[in-house]
Amino acid sequence: MKKTILLLIAGYYSLSAIGQTTEVKNYTADKDLSRWVIDINALGGVYNQQTDFAATAPNYLNGININTGTPGFKPGGAIGGDLQLGYFMGKNKHWGLGTGILYMREWGNITLDNFHAEYQSVDNNGYTFRQVVSSNSINEQIKTDNFNIPLVLKYKNRFSKHWGFTADAGALFNLQMKNNYTTNASFDYEAIYKFITNQGGVVTSVYDNSVVPGTTDFLITKEQYTKNNPSGNVQDYFNTKRSEGYNVGLGINPTQKSGTVSYATVSVGLLLQPSFNYFFSDHVALNVGAYFLYQPFKNDGTTTYTMTGKPGEYRSVLGSASAIKTESYGANIGLRFFFGGKKSSPLNITSTDQYAPSMCGTCDGKFTLNGLPSGQNATVHYNVSETNTPGSYSGVVNNDGTITVSDLCAGSYTNIKATVGKKTADSKSVNLIAPALVISNVGSTNPTTGKCDGTISLYGLKAGQKATVTYSINGTQKSYMTSVSNDNSIMIPGLCEGTITSISVESNKCTAQVNNPSSIVLATPATPVVTTPTLIVVNEDTMSQILFDFNTSDIRPSSYAVLDKVFTELNEDKETYLYIDGNTDKIGTDEYNQKLSERRATAVRTYLVNKGISNDKIKSHGNGKREPIATNNTAEGRSKNRRAELLIRIRE
Repeated sequence: MKKTILLLIAGYYSLSAIGQTTEVKNYTADKDLSRWVIDINALGGVYNQQTDFAATAPNYLNGININTGTPGFKPGGAIGGDLQLGYFMGKNKHWGLGTGILYMREWGNITLDNFHAEYQSVDNNGYTFRQVVSSNSINEQIKTDNFNIPLVLKYKNRFSKHWGFTADAGALFNLQMKNNYTTNASFDYEAIYKFITNQGGVVTSVYDNSVVPGTTDFLITKEQYTKNNPSGNVQDYFNTKRSEGYNVGLGINPTQKSGTVSYATVSVGLLLQPSFNYFFSDHVALNVGAYFLYQPFKNDGTTTYTMTGKPGEYRSVLGSASAIKTESYGANIGLRFFFGGKKSSPLNITSTDQYAPSMCGTCDGKFTLNGLPSGQNATVHYNVSETNTPGSYSGVVNNDGTITVSDLCAGSYTNIKATVGKKTADSKSVNLIAPALVISNVGSTNPTTGKCDGTISLYGLKAGQKATVTYSINGTQKSYMTSVSNDNSIMIPGLCEGTITSISVESNKCTAQVNNPSSIVLATPATPVVTTPTLIVVNEDTMSQILFDFNTSDIRPSSYAVLDKVFTELNEDKETYLYIDGNTDKIGTDEYNQKLSERRATAVRTYLVNKGISNDKIKSHGNGKREPIATNNTAEGRSKNRRAELLIRIRE
């Protein structure tokens, strides 16, 4: 235990030196903490007794051959706890006084070997005789309830933001030391009778106090019986004698194997309790350390104590103890709460860092306040100058003394105040300026012959933002609203051929002009003069349509007959070519369905090319979901819209 205490003291000086060099003034010092504390500690360790046993041989009536045995104690354990109220004094508040209540449940084993006593007694028949009692080994399991009032000198020293040292040392005033025991004791009760005949011829019994019994004495002993009855049953013999009224028996257990012994006098002991503190905040700290308890007791009940009288009686070995010294030592863990007033220090924001939004139209800007007390709940209030609206943010100050207000749009933030508890501190204003919105790239696709399916794509925007595109096509002003896709682009679909100018994008109050190129020309390729398209009708129900399952471009086996018919027609007439239109239902985004319709048209084209049709005789195109032939509000209608239409055209 001494080594443990020395180790704690060495650790205190080591951590104190580190704290003073790495965290100077970055924490609330002892002088600024509350004077009042409550300590709640759990204790657990080893329990031991040193017992002085009184000379109880004179308590046996006319005793001879008395050996009250050899006592011993096997150490056990201890567990308990204390609750203390402390008050720290002086300018620096390092020293104080404390008191409260301490309870320990302690246990161990008391042993007694080679007990033997011979003394004068009277049996159940009224005969005076020599009672002989012996026991080879007695073991008592002791469980002690120990209540005390500590009165201690307290010391504390916080030497860093999280670490400190505390120690309690002082007196323990015992309120109760109650020992509950359970024994395994068993005794042999033997008897020696001396009978005399008086002048009137009356036979009476007297006590034979000679060390060696007389030769005419009546001995009810194991030795006597075994000597005269080497093959007899000594246990049956003693049972018979006890039934006749003699106080004898072998291996007799006490009628009551358990009981209590309380020490009679109040004692004053010693408590030593050093610990390290880990501060969660200025109000709560964790105690981890060691403890040592020492308590002496006296027992005044030994003047009349005897171990046993007649068979079945038993008194605890503790009854013969005149002076007891107990000690317990081990580990303690607990919490210290600081309460009441403490010296108030002003709240101060040392600096403010600001971070503009990553791009125009986003609200991922932020500002960070520095210098606040870590671990405290804080609320930041501010005003947005552009809209003259207030805002606020609540959170816990980080370990580095910072708190960050995030998800801010571009603008001026004024009247910034941080509140921690009842304290408030002001910060300078913050102006968050987002970079200008820039269109990084422009792409376009020409419409196909006879259709308005051209597109313009604009890149460099913020995915997920709403956007409005305004433009002029052939002198007519138009606008288109959409959301920016995951690749940070938007696409304007459904454009006819013509010249697109004055393209402008507005997204979340940010505007970008498309200046390069200044105009975009959408033109359809020259198309040959063709006769009226001939629609191949293989089946009146399908109308030369290749139908597809939901969200797939795989050709159904049932469609191969239609494709084979088309293959024959194209192969026989060298002046014909095939036009394939892929289509989808309305489920899904415009962008996804456009690509799916193109894959369906490509699947039909690939099938025919693989059969031998020249790639030059086939044109394919995807319409997305723009040209349904049935309602998209029913499953049946949507199944008809998932198609590829085949038209054979004749060259001029």
